[in-house]
Amino acid sequence: MKRFRRTLASRRPSHAQADKMLIRGPDYLRQMANKLLDALVQGATMHGNVTLESLKQLVEAMKTSPDYDHFYRASYDGLLKVIDEDNRRGARVNAFGRLLVHPLDVLFAEEKLDRRLIGNYFFFVRSLFGDDVDVMAEEAAALAEEIRQAQGGNLDWAAFYADPRAKKIFFRVMVRVMRAFRVFESRREWVMKVMQHDPTAVGLSSNVYVERPFDGQALPFGDREFYLFFNGLIRPILRLGKEDVALFKEATGEDPRPLAENFLEELEMYRPRAA
Repeated sequence: MKRFRRTLASRRPSHAQADKMLIRGPDYLRQMANKLLDALVQGATMHGNVTLESLKQLVEAMKTSPDYDHFYRASYDGLLKVIDEDNRRGARVNAFGRLLVHPLDVLFAEEKLDRRLIGNYFFFVRSLFGDDVDVMAEEAAALAEEIRQAQGGNLDWAAFYADPRAKKIFFRVMVRVMRAFRVFESRREWVMKVMQHDPTAVGLSSNVYVERPFDGQALPFGDREFYLFFNGLIRPILRLGKEDVALFKEATGEDPRPLAENFLEELEMYRPRAA
């Protein structure tokens, strides 16, 4: 039994080793469980002829002996780091993703658009920006964290959306979306296919994915959804106040009104009567 305790003690991870194990939480838990199981097997091997009773003694020693406290403390510290990293990764998805979806919140809340389309929307944006999406996601996450800290740890999303820096990020995305439709019909056909696709994971950045179950069928995105979706994104640009128009020009180098008017004029050709 003492030899088994020494075996487990030799497997205690240092803080440096714990830092290297900063991966997804479930994977980290599996690593910790595997270390304990390996130690159990090695201890049982050292014990000689292993009976059910001796195996129970080994297991009880792992449960109760203070010799293992350091291992559990180090594992707990490592798990907290994993959780913190997951939270940071989630903040990046949450801030940039929520910024992109914000104009469509009412349509999703009223179930006029299927929430499963959000992942495809993220894919569409990534297809336009490539790795620049990662830069914007980091900018959005840093801004959200700044606002959260200033508010004592509680993030006011309304304050985030209203921040000029967040608006600039959003305006940059909208300009790229409108520019992508310069040949409207061909781009529309591609977007329809993208939005109807039913993937199990859609990347918002190079290492962040939105995962969801596979339904095995095309998502509901026809002429009605196409109009509602892009009208919801672009039409508010026509209602920008003077300060926001200046922000738009500063962020993109474009005058928002003619750009949005040209896009919406094309979009009206696909407006369903009931939309």
